[in-house]
Amino acid sequence: MKIISVTGTKGKTTITRALSYIIKNSGENVLRVDTDGHYINERRRSTLEDSKKLFMLVPTVCPGKYLWDARKMFPDFTAVFETAIGSSGSAGLGYGLHQVGIFTNILEDHLRSSSRLKKRSDLAKAKRFIFSRIDVGGTVVFNADDKYVCSQIDGVPKFRKPVYFLPAGFNFRHFDVKKHIREGGKAITVKDNRIVIESQKGSEKIIDVNDIEWTFGGEFRPSVYNLMFIIGGLYAYNGGRVTQKNKKFLKEYEMDKFGGRLTMLENKKGVKIMIDYAHEKFSLAEVAKLGRKMARNNLIGIVRLAPDRKDEIIFETGKYIADRYDSFIVYDKIDGVNKKEYKGRKGNFNRKAGEVSKILYDGIISKKNKNDVERILEEEKAVKRASEVAKSGDLVIAICGDDHKKTVDYVKKYFKADFL
Repeated sequence: MKIISVTGTKGKTTITRALSYIIKNSGENVLRVDTDGHYINERRRSTLEDSKKLFMLVPTVCPGKYLWDARKMFPDFTAVFETAIGSSGSAGLGYGLHQVGIFTNILEDHLRSSSRLKKRSDLAKAKRFIFSRIDVGGTVVFNADDKYVCSQIDGVPKFRKPVYFLPAGFNFRHFDVKKHIREGGKAITVKDNRIVIESQKGSEKIIDVNDIEWTFGGEFRPSVYNLMFIIGGLYAYNGGRVTQKNKKFLKEYEMDKFGGRLTMLENKKGVKIMIDYAHEKFSLAEVAKLGRKMARNNLIGIVRLAPDRKDEIIFETGKYIADRYDSFIVYDKIDGVNKKEYKGRKGNFNRKAGEVSKILYDGIISKKNKNDVERILEEEKAVKRASEVAKSGDLVIAICGDDHKKTVDYVKKYFKADFL
């Protein structure tokens, strides 16, 4: 049995699902655990709600709790785990060591949501397990452009050697990649819109970014990072190569249209709608950057934030994204209809209906004209309103709620749109 563990702030679910799909179709049995539940050979065995009821945990906290189910079916298999920050707490990972670890990035998500997570460096430390729990002979694929990720490299125990590092990045600003390669190491980067493995022998071309539809021709940098991490995971998993089968299924892999990741629709009026799950300021800015390149006219954002953020983080997010969209419709996950209130797990952090959207709205209008910002608490009504104001050539970015399929259904219903 091999375990591939994926952590970080953004990209975890995409990477986990892609690796599971590619490894399974390349001929291996696979247990996958992600945000939505656990799967064996791409067939769902339990849901998010099942995990909450049975374990009082989301699936990605202590993901090793599902190993028993795969073991019942197969003597040998590969486990691909999305590991949330909660796995650094008392629940743990639910397994001993992983053979491949992937560390994507550290952004502001979950910042100040608990007393131990006051700074981004605290978030990085909480995810240190990706280094500290690597097996002898294992490989850690990590974002060498992220200083917080790189700050945890020394987390590998000195007695657990050899362990291999496979840095991935565009500029390697926080890692001495030249020294790493001189000493016999390898790295992943992008050259001439191709993902390559750099070593003492030179550059080994793996795949053309243009062959992967969800990178939008390399224009969406978060997706290109994800692609590097996926290739790094495959390279480490196969002992230093990406097979032809791997490449074939990587090119075929499509994101779930109901998965809340870069889902594109268009209606007969020429309005395009992008549905995404961006939930912190950098991601909201990145999808806006992509949307701006695709829009022929205005960029409209249907936005929300989760209720477990501190007031100052919510307000700052509003300020940060204000100039990146032409207009906004702000809704609330706690809308007074579908959800009446939010209570933190320990009962010490509560939100009333409309509270988060008001703070986010205030953050946006602190830098933007009020006439360009509406606040409508219910997601469905917010989507309906966007469909009424969007004109030909506009692009609408709809940040989905907890039920991604429901968001897609709202867009289809009110925009009369279909998938591109």
